[in-house]
Amino acid sequence: MIPRWLPPAVFILLMVIILPVDAHVPISADNNNNLNTALSVEKPTKSYAIYGHLHDAGDVGYYQFNLNAGDQLKLSLMTTGFDAPVPDMVVMSPGNSGPIDGLPQNVDVPPGYNAEVIKGQKPVTAEYEPFSPAAVFNVASYSKNITQPGTYYVAVISPADETQYSIAVGYLEEFSLEEWVLVPINLINTHLWEGQSIIAILTPFLAIFILGLILIARRNNKIKKPLSFWLATIAGLCYLGGASIVLVQMVRVLRVTGPSAGVIITLIFTMIPILLGIWALRIARSPSPQSKKDQLSLGIIGLLGLLFWAGLIIGPVVAFIAALVPEGYLRKSPNY
Repeated sequence: MIPRWLPPAVFILLMVIILPVDAHVPISADNNNNLNTALSVEKPTKSYAIYGHLHDAGDVGYYQFNLNAGDQLKLSLMTTGFDAPVPDMVVMSPGNSGPIDGLPQNVDVPPGYNAEVIKGQKPVTAEYEPFSPAAVFNVASYSKNITQPGTYYVAVISPADETQYSIAVGYLEEFSLEEWVLVPINLINTHLWEGQSIIAILTPFLAIFILGLILIARRNNKIKKPLSFWLATIAGLCYLGGASIVLVQMVRVLRVTGPSAGVIITLIFTMIPILLGIWALRIARSPSPQSKKDQLSLGIIGLLGLLFWAGLIIGPVVAFIAALVPEGYLRKSPNY
């Protein structure tokens, strides 16, 4: 049996280890096909991962950055695979304009702006991203220390039909509360951007959840269980199901990138929802009435679930609900 003090102690230790590690805020780009509709990146020094899709060869996606003196414009352009179309990037800076070598005709440059063309290079290796997890195919990068404040533009040019690309922007690791909580949903969108189907992404989650619920229901079909039992059970299974998605994605990515030290981060980050799920299931099977300690534990499980992107948001929400449900009668311990 796992001592009751062990899960909280493990969570505190893992929070100390993981929270300083870098991560990007994922956002999507759409309808930014000209300078007037350029996607404005609210805080260009903040670390973003922008995901875009250009439908036809020659299409251009535009981005706008308002930068101050002393800032750094830092960009990395990526694609979805070794054989994916490789886009080019044009960085436009305020200043005296002059002849621009290699500028594509379909790229609009504002009057009075300089432009630098950064040609994309076909990737020969892929990096392992531990948080998604994902395979990162870098094709171009750019970095510039800003001395002249103003509005800067970046254009991404499609070399072929149906070009998927992403841009990593900035260098400061910051998340708003909403951005942090919604990361699990945004990561699903990222996997869809990679070309995976929603069924393939969610199959591990659904398999764990449905099979686990059937097994537990069969073992308790002769014992009347209170609402708190089922809520804690559902929360626990959601946590385990969410962890299974990450593990399946990890294996999928490693087949492309090969071994990586980043796997350690992925496994630690996956261990947290697994332990949270086990903790919730242990509370569900407790033979004692739902106590204040159980309610507090379920509240902690919900909070840590949101903090560590566990249970696809559903799990933490259900854990919070379970923490608020009063139960005044005994629960007999199921035999499992």
